[in-house]
Amino acid sequence: MDIITSTIALVNTLRYGDIMDEKLNRQRWLTAGLQALAEEGPEGLRIMPIAEQLGVTKGSFYWHFKNLEEYRTALLEEWEQSYTQEAIQCLEKDNNDPHTKLRTWIIGAAYSDFKLDRAIRSWSLNNPAVREVRARVDLERINYLAKLLRGVGWSKDEALTLGQWAYCAWVGYAALDGPVTTEKQLKLILSILLPK
Repeated sequence: MDIITSTIALVNTLRYGDIMDEKLNRQRWLTAGLQALAEEGPEGLRIMPIAEQLGVTKGSFYWHFKNLEEYRTALLEEWEQSYTQEAIQCLEKDNNDPHTKLRTWIIGAAYSDFKLDRAIRSWSLNNPAVREVRARVDLERINYLAKLLRGVGWSKDEALTLGQWAYCAWVGYAALDGPVTTEKQLKLILSILLPK
């Protein structure tokens, strides 16, 4: 290949990359993948249907991800980051009192969309890599809830026990696809979690 052909190929590649980044960045693929996972389970993680939904070709996918396995790994990382770590960081950066933080965490859990968590839990039953991420997220959420409970006055052991049971109740509630929690029910739940 001569220098002119090499230069044209490089310019076209860079120009294509700029267009791809403008038209469809990696984050849009991750958001669409999490939506497909929530709606259809892991079977919904297929490149062409997601590309069609986004209005792009399969080439856009390969611009951002080496293969479907890398995409699935990135989706799990995005779920962990967005649905756990960022939620914790957001609460921690506010200088609210422990009671307000606990209330905000419980309200967030009560009014969250359970479809994505249910899909990941279901997927984790048959996939060890997903199970590992799900277990790590569960532990991180339980530990944070226990920290919040310590902040409102429970001992370390009591907070961990209550945090585990409250989280298990949330997972069960999400699995059963229960009705929306009312304000009255939320007050009762919070009153149980606060020491007398």
